[in-house]
Amino acid sequence: MDPSDLLVAMEMDALCLPKPWSEAVWREELGSSFGLYLLLEEGGVVLGQIGVRHVLDELHVTTLAVRPERRRQGHARTLMAAALAAFPEARRVHLEVRPSNAAARALYEALGFATTGRRSRYYGDEDALLMTLNLEEGPHR
Repeated sequence: MDPSDLLVAMEMDALCLPKPWSEAVWREELGSSFGLYLLLEEGGVVLGQIGVRHVLDELHVTTLAVRPERRRQGHARTLMAAALAAFPEARRVHLEVRPSNAAARALYEALGFATTGRRSRYYGDEDALLMTLNLEEGPHR
């Protein structure tokens, strides 16, 4: 993903997230040298997106979204695998998720993530669960 994909990224956010990122946040993220943002397309239609920040041997998943009508088809797994493959030196992956998002939590748990903390009022209206994947514990890619 690059700055020319800004509108697509914002449209995906609006479809999938209760509080989408602003244009300013997206511009900052897409311009960061620490970030990698990927789109998953099929037949010219964007099905999903993922963003990660890379610092030393850790990744932080900043966003993961799949079109609602295309969920439960393996697209989130494909996006996560592509992001992890881009950073073979990564040893840990962190992300935040709403406790109320049972589907996302189930996906992350199936991928090997474990709840390792809680961030109070992270989303403003709700706490976040901090989930971590330890890549040194075995193959998750």
